[in-house]
Amino acid sequence: MQIERTGSSELTITGNIKSIEDSIQIKGAINAIRKDGAQSLRMNIKDSFSITSTVIGNLIKLVHHDKVNLSIMIGDQRLYDLLVELNIAHDFNARLVGR
Repeated sequence: MQIERTGSSELTITGNIKSIEDSIQIKGAINAIRKDGAQSLRMNIKDSFSITSTVIGNLIKLVHHDKVNLSIMIGDQRLYDLLVELNIAHDFNARLVGR
């Protein structure tokens, strides 16, 4: 997995989100954006078909506890379907985008 800050409050993730190290990297990148005072976050998850439970938990906390306006652009149908099945796609403002 590769993560890149592509805007003042935007992250772009390529590759599959699958390990503890990936979760730590994502949390660190989100914390860096939050430290800069951002109250919104846009994540572009280009091609991952999965996401770790740790990342899901961190994003739920971000939305519900920290009141950050989150939007996730997802490039893989399987990940989008997973978020829908978990009933969190709406909370994350998740949208499936074409490649």
